[in-house]
Amino acid sequence: MSEISILVALVLAHILGDFYLQPSKWVTERNINHHKSSALYKHILVHGVLSLGVFTLLSHYGWVSSLIYCAVIIVSHFTIDMIKSYAPKTTLSFLIDQGAHILILVLIWSFATAKLDDIATLYKNITYKHLALVIGYLIILKPTSIVITMVLAPWTKELNDKASQMAQPASNKSSLESAGKMIGYLERLLILTFIVLNQFAAIGFLLATKSVFRFGDLTNSQGKKLTEYVMLGTLTSFTITIFVGLATSAIVTHLPIGK
Repeated sequence: MSEISILVALVLAHILGDFYLQPSKWVTERNINHHKSSALYKHILVHGVLSLGVFTLLSHYGWVSSLIYCAVIIVSHFTIDMIKSYAPKTTLSFLIDQGAHILILVLIWSFATAKLDDIATLYKNITYKHLALVIGYLIILKPTSIVITMVLAPWTKELNDKASQMAQPASNKSSLESAGKMIGYLERLLILTFIVLNQFAAIGFLLATKSVFRFGDLTNSQGKKLTEYVMLGTLTSFTITIFVGLATSAIVTHLPIGK
């Protein structure tokens, strides 16, 4: 089996062990009892068995090497999961946890296949196109949110004043807290991705889908002013993201390599 297949198998084993062979009650027990949790040790044993299966069945390594690599996976997985049990249960902590697990697997694989030097020199292959893509995604998140807030500021105050007069909380408790911000983030991430992939039709579908879901809210709220407010925010978000996307796509796709 090819060397890259071993890495894919290790990642597959990790996904099976973390999401399909770990009952939710194990996670709950681990978060309560931490390193004293028997569920944590059961979970680690599952990962050990899966990893050992990958190394012994899919690679040419001997038993000693396979056991050593599995021991590293077990110890690192135990350490990461124990730390996570003390961390807040947020999306960020979940992503950091999974990223750390995958990073360990990649490092073990690269060491076992003597590709550590190749991975260590990957930074040499980073070009301005990669950086432009990262910058594009960063711009359409926080900076764009700030610009949209500034553009909408005069009308936000007007709507909040009207809500106060109607004895409604200005923060609009009928909506999920911070949901609008997250929707905006995801919306702009999708738009930029569609532009980079040259899938402009998908942008129209996204706008139409959002309009359908928002129609009920707009017809049952503060009427025309809120409708205009939402449309202004949406079109501002789309406009900025499309311009950033076109610029990013031009850099990544059309500019000569190495200049």
